[in-house]
Amino acid sequence: MNWCTMIAISRKGQAKDIMAAARKAGAPGGTVCLAKGTATKTILSALGLGDTKQEVLISLIKTEDTERILEAVHSVKAKGIVMTIDSARGEIMETKDTTSGWILIEVICEDGYSEDIMATARKAGAEGGTVINAHGTSTEDDVKFFGAPLVPEKEILMIVISKEKANAVVEAISSMEVLQKKGMGIVFSIPVQRFMNLGEK
Repeated sequence: MNWCTMIAISRKGQAKDIMAAARKAGAPGGTVCLAKGTATKTILSALGLGDTKQEVLISLIKTEDTERILEAVHSVKAKGIVMTIDSARGEIMETKDTTSGWILIEVICEDGYSEDIMATARKAGAEGGTVINAHGTSTEDDVKFFGAPLVPEKEILMIVISKEKANAVVEAISSMEVLQKKGMGIVFSIPVQRFMNLGEK
């Protein structure tokens, strides 16, 4: 059975409605992360994301249900974007080329660096992105404070960009001095199979 991951980025408070519609159409469930936008006011307004407080909904869905679920999600009165990417459940899949013309670039970096990375990405052609707060996983070798492991705070920067501009943005981010240091961050890209704006006919 083939699977894909649906990612919806919307205004804060709207993810539950998107998930409810997706579940009625066959999605098994999902995870919601609080996030913030990095796009300029003009771009945010165009996407319907004027408020920088956002939610990112991630749901693993059956590929055969994709059209029905996206149609249901598209009918929700929400502002933002939704995309799907190929996924595998318990197996490694060969990377397929994007069919939508869009690429999802993800940067996992130390807390506080996403703004500088986004500024570099903008200079290379990106328009905006979404930042999720996260934290690393601790091990026995990690530094401890009063006996408790210190878990480094992280940020996940997500940028959806046209295929033509993606390489320049990835190269610009990768060449940043901060990302040359071990453990400071990684950047990778994933082809987007489907992409659309939420709440638009």
